[in-house]
Amino acid sequence: MRSTIISATLVGAAAASPWGPMNGWGYGGSSSSSSVAGWAQPTHTSSSSYASATPSSSGQVPFKFPLPNGFPNPSNDSLLQIELAAQGTLPNGALPTSINATTAGLFQAIAFNEISEVAFFTSLLSNITNDVPGYEIQQKVLKDFVNRTLTAVIAQEELHALGANGILTTSGNLPIQPCQYVFPSFDFDSAIDTARRFTDVVLGTLQDVQVALDADGDGQKFIALIGSVIGQEGEQNGFYRSLLDLIPSSNPFLTRSAGPFLFSLLNQYFVVPGSCPGPGNAALFAAVPVFGKLIVNSQDITLSNQYINFEVNSTITDLKNYSVVFINQQNVPVVKPIENLVVSGNKATFQAYYPALDLVADGLTIAAVTKNAGPFASVDAVAGATVFGPGLIEIN
Repeated sequence: MRSTIISATLVGAAAASPWGPMNGWGYGGSSSSSSVAGWAQPTHTSSSSYASATPSSSGQVPFKFPLPNGFPNPSNDSLLQIELAAQGTLPNGALPTSINATTAGLFQAIAFNEISEVAFFTSLLSNITNDVPGYEIQQKVLKDFVNRTLTAVIAQEELHALGANGILTTSGNLPIQPCQYVFPSFDFDSAIDTARRFTDVVLGTLQDVQVALDADGDGQKFIALIGSVIGQEGEQNGFYRSLLDLIPSSNPFLTRSAGPFLFSLLNQYFVVPGSCPGPGNAALFAAVPVFGKLIVNSQDITLSNQYINFEVNSTITDLKNYSVVFINQQNVPVVKPIENLVVSGNKATFQAYYPALDLVADGLTIAAVTKNAGPFASVDAVAGATVFGPGLIEIN
């Protein structure tokens, strides 16, 4: 099985010739430098050993693959070392020779996310190991523990990505190649908060993946596999939350998300626009929308009924007729009107009332601006009407 995965990945990489710049595909259409609440301004340097020499438009030097171990196309010997670091192996059952079209799209999206996570955590570990200013951990015991944890996490995410691309390749579908990446953090605390936030969205999105697999008829093959990944990501997030002095578990029922929200988040904050090569990425960007960036300007949001301040880059003239939708836990989405709209040039600021206390809306809330007021029975229905999002609100 190990040889099958590696052979499939290498063949897929060779077949997926570079697609070149994709005319802005994957870019959320917002160039605002403001940060999402709790997300830092991008740092203007990169300590990664795997970066290219050309700064991105954000001022960062983009993170670029491959890694020293050959990932995303490791040799069999390197795969064994990855598995040892991950404390476990790729599943050793037979890979599928056919999957349904929706399933293929889901695994392309999974591979896209997992490769992004490998980039993020590899860059973070490099910053910590090299004592980059802002990333120093003074207590040796804590630093060693964080380093050991992130080393395992990177290897585990590498296996997630290799597994997804292996499923795609052996079933005759297009694998995903790495993009180039920049990250919205400037020190250790902001990086861990970033990890906590996007992992929350990953956990919600994998719920959506399970539902889609079931509807597509491939659920029996893959739902248990995805469930095991959800558990692993949840264990990770408990670690990040603990480092932020939060209890490990945020909610009894974690917030549901949808694929376009995670895909938009990665492209708005991690992926260098136009840097994603290959027909697999082209197919993914053609199938999944990337929304405009929704910036949450309110800071230190607490569990109270309050107005939340938002910002978008937009020339939409009737934005006042749009709505803000709040998604929290497994509850029916809450729809509120846009209020106090101010438009200046291409920037629009506005508020929406969020009764967080009444809803006991702890944990992750996903905010989205929709072109109508619904009502929305599901998160997928919200995503189908979304123009800007996701805006991430964390309350604990």
